[in-house]
Order: sequence, then structure tokens, then C-alpha cells
Amino acid sequence: MDDWNLIVVQLGSITALTALVTIIARHRFRGSITIAVATILGIFAGVAGASHGPGEILQGDIAPSGIIIEAWPSLTLLSGEPAMTLIPNFRVSGIVTVFSGLAVTIWAATRIRSKNGGLVLILLSIIMFLVGGGLIPPVFGVVAGIIGARVTKKI
Repeated sequence: MDDWNLIVVQLGSITALTALVTIIARHRFRGSITIAVATILGIFAGVAGASHGPGEILQGDIAPSGIIIEAWPSLTLLSGEPAMTLIPNFRVSGIVTVFSGLAVTIWAATRIRSKNGGLVLILLSIIMFLVGGGLIPPVFGVVAGIIGARVTKKI
């Protein structure tokens, strides 16, 4: 599979999963466009971060050469999807990345309106960043958490 096919499959999967989870969670919006934006950004961050995990898992039980890694080294068009991990094993890092991405997705979809929902989303996004969830997706999670935290202050 060449780079373009892999990118199309990955982006299509991310978009489809984000749309599906957003549709399922839409009753949580309760008419607030700000909560809707925070939820969608958080869901996108989680799904996009989790998509780094399978690439790390496929690299096997080897140690990365440093803390900055390529989640999908064969994906040269996106520079191998750079990520950062503090875990010294690609397979373990990939598994933890998938679970942390799922945690971000589920939290954004269901708990963003809770008392400390935004702060927890920020924390989960930072964890996702530290275990291999990419360099960009956690930024979306932090932004979603900031939006969520500001909205819950107003409520």
C-alpha cells in the first residue's frame, strides 16, 4: 500500500469515527454550540491520537532510538507521523496510545460538561502526548479541554 492509500484510509477512518461518536453523543450538547465544538475537537483528538497506536504496535518489541518516534515509518508523506513517547517499547507504547486515545474520545463525548471535565480532558490529552499519541492530536484535546473548562465555569 503506498502513502496516499494509507493516508486516505487513515483520514477516512478518523473522520468516520469522529462523526459516529459525535452523532451518538449529540444529546449531550443540549443546544450549546460551544460544548458541541469542545466535544467534536476532543473526539477528533482522541481518535487521531489513537490512530498512531497501530503503527507503533506493528513495529514490535523494540526500543525506540529516542523519545521522538515515527508512529508509521512507512508513511513518508507525513514524515512517519511523528510522536513522542516515554515508554521504551514500541508495542507497549502503541497499546497504551490506543487506550489513551479511547479515553480522550470517551471523556470528550460523555464528560466534558462535568465539573472538572475540561481539566480532565487536558490531563488525558497530555498523557496521550507522552505515550505516543502524536504531536498534533493532543493539541486539539487541550484546546477542547480549555473550551470545556471555560464553559463549565459559566454554568
